[in-house]
Amino acid sequence: MADSILFSINAVFPIVLVAAFGFFCRKNNTVTDEFLKTGNKFCFKYCFFAMMFCNVYKIDSLAEIRWNSIVTALIIVLLLFAVGLALVVSFVKDKRQKGVILQAVFRSNFAIIGIPLASNIFGDEGQQAASLISAFSVPLFNVLAVISLVLFTRDEKSPAKAQVVSIIKKILTNPLILGTACGMACLAVRPYCGDWRLSTGNLRFIYKAVDSLAVIAPWLSLVILGGSFRFSAIKRLLPQISVAVVARLLFAPAVGMTLSYFLPRWLNFTPLSGADYAALFALFGSPVAIASVAMADQMGSDSELAGQILVWTTLFSAFTVFAQTALLRHIGLF
Repeated sequence: MADSILFSINAVFPIVLVAAFGFFCRKNNTVTDEFLKTGNKFCFKYCFFAMMFCNVYKIDSLAEIRWNSIVTALIIVLLLFAVGLALVVSFVKDKRQKGVILQAVFRSNFAIIGIPLASNIFGDEGQQAASLISAFSVPLFNVLAVISLVLFTRDEKSPAKAQVVSIIKKILTNPLILGTACGMACLAVRPYCGDWRLSTGNLRFIYKAVDSLAVIAPWLSLVILGGSFRFSAIKRLLPQISVAVVARLLFAPAVGMTLSYFLPRWLNFTPLSGADYAALFALFGSPVAIASVAMADQMGSDSELAGQILVWTTLFSAFTVFAQTALLRHIGLF
């Protein structure tokens, strides 16, 4: 029991503390509103590109991919997106908030919290399973996130064809998607390059520079998030925050893990291992993605609500992750 509580604290509270540091920096005027605005743009365009590239590039080979768990994960993410879309269309009035709340339903902080969580639950096997799932689920998250945000903030007066072209363009030029595509391209050509890798060859200084940007991506964005946080917004946005927190931390893992158990059986897939279940729980049970705030800000949605959702899902996940991990261990999934 104590180990599970300590694990939850160590997985979640570094994020909370860095965001709190950003809040402190704004309060004592170390950072300005202009810094927060330009820093958000810098993170979105360059740091998250580097992070996605490095996450994919670090996979040893496409041959390692466990397709049964990956296909299961992608199907469930798409189902969560569809359910979330129906809910926000029906019940959320503010167009700038629809896409933000929709992201909370299907998009988790898998790369930063999910993979370490899977590792803590099931060791190296859990980390490997989560890393492989992330190579496909995170790009899908980003494509669906762009669709979520553009769908409700588009210019309704423009022709339908122009709107479709605009959505496709924003998907193809999204830095997170471009970073993933570059990483996948490198994986595809790696078998034809022998043992040579950018990370170990004579040009490894290039990789180190890119990796340095990747490392600062989540932490700089958290400082910016903390600096942008306003406690005065909680009361005004409480209904939206509450819905998003419940959707992200209770609804998504409940639906995700139930379907993770039954889908492979219905589709006659190879049974999932304990490591696979650990990775899938990390995918569905983690708080909302850090990048969701920068994306909302850069794509004309309610970034203030996105920031509030990120903070509160992260805080409450310390308790939900602990309780759900204990439950899933008790029933024998991992």
